Amino acid sequence: MKALPEALGELLRLICRAWRRTAFRVAFSLALALTILGLLGPYVAPHPLQGLGVEVVPERSLLPPSPEHPLGTDAMGRDIFSRVLFGLWRAIVVTLLVISVSSALGLFVGSVAAILPRPAETVLVYAMELFISIPSVLLAAALVAATGGGLVPLTVALVATWWPWYGRVAYTQARAFRELDFVNLPRLFGLSRLDVVRRHIVPHVVSPVLVEALSDLGSVVIEMSTITFIFGVAQSISEPDLGVMIGLGLR
Repeated sequence: MKALPEALGELLRLICRAWRRTAFRVAFSLALALTILGLLGPYVAPHPLQGLGVEVVPERSLLPPSPEHPLGTDAMGRDIFSRVLFGLWRAIVVTLLVISVSSALGLFVGSVAAILPRPAETVLVYAMELFISIPSVLLAAALVAATGGGLVPLTVALVATWWPWYGRVAYTQARAFRELDFVNLPRLFGLSRLDVVRRHIVPHVVSPVLVEALSDLGSVVIEMSTITFIFGVAQSISEPDLGVMIGLGLR
């Protein structure tokens, strides 16, 4: 399928045009540096066991920043810098997983909804709008609280709150050309709805969905940290999570 390479090429052209602005260069460089640092976090952390929360050193609690502990230590004597690196790694991995699953699910549901019979289309559209109408942080937090917390329920909750947005983007784009000949003629020759979606609709919808997904990376990190900030302290204070660490720091 040529849709994904074309979408990536369009995104690269947008980045090249935006690169002329100083503010974009600074923000992009900072985001790239944090991403690389987060991905390498488990390998460059000075105290990996403390970063994971496995090792505690009570006699070194609440130390100020030093060469050995660049950001100091927490109340349990764990190196905060190592904790932040592991927290960044966790946030990046979960965010990429949430964005990938949500955008793929939304792309499929939105594209299929545009070509289904009217009753089925209405049900899917109303379902997407229902999810969108509920504040995503509240919905995800409620799902996490109902399932008892944990990384897997958190990921599922985030996917449940984000896929409808990509579904609406895909549906809006697909609806614009669902009556055109290149969509209707294959169906007259016996091509199934799913084949029409895969061959003729998705290639025209994937670009805006991809752009929307990339623009939501930071929002997913913020939402995840907000949820763990609210509920994470009660679950486990040993997990290297950004929201949990912020919550502990405010106690």
